[in-house]
Amino acid sequence: MGILQELITGRRQLTDPVSLWSSRGARGDETAELITNLIGVNALSEGEIRNVLSIVRNAFAKPETLAPGTNYPARSLKLLRHLADLTDDASLQRQIAETLEYVQTR
Repeated sequence: MGILQELITGRRQLTDPVSLWSSRGARGDETAELITNLIGVNALSEGEIRNVLSIVRNAFAKPETLAPGTNYPARSLKLLRHLADLTDDASLQRQIAETLEYVQTR
């Protein structure tokens, strides 16, 4: 959770593809649950939302590595819709929509 918080806040750079793993494989949709639990009711800055989008996108980048049951993105879609409600910025709204589409097609 500490690493995830550093990625979201920008204290750790998202230079390499980030994928969270469990003993069963990549966490996929579980990543959204971890993010949701971490941010709780706290507001996110636009930069933090962009970082979350990168993390979610990376969570589904390699479908062949996903742990069983984590490839259906229900929690990720819910998180992304919540993030869309947090901003009025057109560019960020577009990025969220693109991430929604990306996650749904994986």
